[in-house]
Amino acid sequence: MMTDTKETWDFFICHILQNREIARTLADALNAKGLRVWYADYSLKVGDPLTALLDFGLSRSRMGIVIVSPQFLQQCWPAQELNALASREVNGKKVILPVWHKVSFRDVFDYSPVLADTVAISTSKGLDYTVQRIMDSAP
Repeated sequence: MMTDTKETWDFFICHILQNREIARTLADALNAKGLRVWYADYSLKVGDPLTALLDFGLSRSRMGIVIVSPQFLQQCWPAQELNALASREVNGKKVILPVWHKVSFRDVFDYSPVLADTVAISTSKGLDYTVQRIMDSAP
């Protein structure tokens, strides 16, 4: 339920169901560091309108962490969230923070050359490294 229409977040985590574990781990770690993270499991309740709440979280987050995995690259709907974030990248404003999870440059390039051209953080270097790099990009 959308209770505070003025509430904002530092990051929105865009992920697919198969990546829930890494998404929650990142959200918990970033929140523990004092950053505000919009994460579906924190915000969505049974019966909530999914699209409206995703739009709500996206529009009120400064940046979007996009967890790009092999499963993400096989789905259609994550592209909608990615496109919503990309539309906010105007005048050099950085909005998308790609986190590559078990994917290579070639995997991402074949999906989206534009996304592959964005500097990403790889989870292969560990959670602490990933969290620190995200914190370094915090708005």
